[in-house]
Amino acid sequence: MLSNAPRILSSDPDTAFAGPILCVTVTTPDLDLTTAVYMASFGVSRIAEGIIDPDMAAHWQAPALAGRRWATLSGGLRLVETEEVDAAPLASLGWAALELSVIDADAVFDRACAAGCTPLGAVRQLGSTPSIRAGQVAGPEGAAIYVTDVSAYAGPLDLSAATGDGACFIAVLASGNLEADRAWLEDNGIGRRVTDREVAVPVLQDTLGVASLRLSSVQMAGGCLIEIDGYPSQTPQRAMAMGLPAGMAMLSLVADIDGTPRPEHGGKVARVDRLPGGALLERVAR
Repeated sequence: MLSNAPRILSSDPDTAFAGPILCVTVTTPDLDLTTAVYMASFGVSRIAEGIIDPDMAAHWQAPALAGRRWATLSGGLRLVETEEVDAAPLASLGWAALELSVIDADAVFDRACAAGCTPLGAVRQLGSTPSIRAGQVAGPEGAAIYVTDVSAYAGPLDLSAATGDGACFIAVLASGNLEADRAWLEDNGIGRRVTDREVAVPVLQDTLGVASLRLSSVQMAGGCLIEIDGYPSQTPQRAMAMGLPAGMAMLSLVADIDGTPRPEHGGKVARVDRLPGGALLERVAR
């Protein structure tokens, strides 16, 4: 949440970069429960489901997942059923949160809490950008979810993927080394930095015990962003759930990439890499 005017370093979109966001992968010990809560909360629908085969599990660098169930929901949400792991939201390094585009953040926040999500931060205007309203909840599996209304935003960032239909348009990375993770994203053509600022984030102040964090946004093609939150270096790594980080486990992007044809992506080539801090990033050919 912004409380100081962001310093815009660059804002011109560049389709040579990766993007848009294809999906985010979230682990859950109860696939049916999480699916039902997400559908009731965010207006998404189940569009595919199946069993993870050994090849898919190996592609995700998590062979123990072979034989487990998965489901894909509209809006770019992929759920994977794992053993239960204790991982408090927003309290560890890795992919910290997914940000969903909604039209009425207050209504979605209230509906999500009624459906079984846990409130983390009340809906409020962003301090530097009052035209944007956002709140935070945790799903029943513990993943942090921002519900964000940017319909009145007219600033320099390209947020054109935020169409108000519950789709993920921003992924938040909790990084113990912001500059190293950002450099990897830029060096590998994922996007380029567009903001770099010190920000007071109310939802994180109590969780991390800090007054403010350094935040840097990386603009991708397709109107999507990666927000890198500079966490204290002593923050623990995310607990693992059968080979994947618990909660928000992986970000998948459209990109120009060489790799291996993947049946789950309609035969398009894909590859999975780890950022310097360990976060999993999947790139899928355009």
